[in-house]
Amino acid sequence: MEFAQLQDPIGAVVVTCLENLNVALLATLPGVMAAMIQSRVDRIKLALATRLYLSRDATEVADVRRFLELIALRPFEMRILRLIPVDMNLPVGLLSLCITYLIVLAQFHG
Repeated sequence: MEFAQLQDPIGAVVVTCLENLNVALLATLPGVMAAMIQSRVDRIKLALATRLYLSRDATEVADVRRFLELIALRPFEMRILRLIPVDMNLPVGLLSLCITYLIVLAQFHG
């Protein structure tokens, strides 16, 4: 009987840990995806810059230069409600916010 009673709390802890991991991943994935997209944009810009210097066609050079200017004017960025930037700092900020409020709650409780 004691063994069966010990399995239930351990199972509950495992389920709780998995649920918390799921919530943490869902909160951090937008920042990770934004960083991956930004990395891809940087590689495209590098490929275009290489093409700009290697090309001998005047129209292609003009098109590439115009596109690079457009990218410089409107860089890639994701924002939540045009207020909160979504990048790799988002997960760190969320973790900092959670820890801060956990400390505040611990001080009020104890």
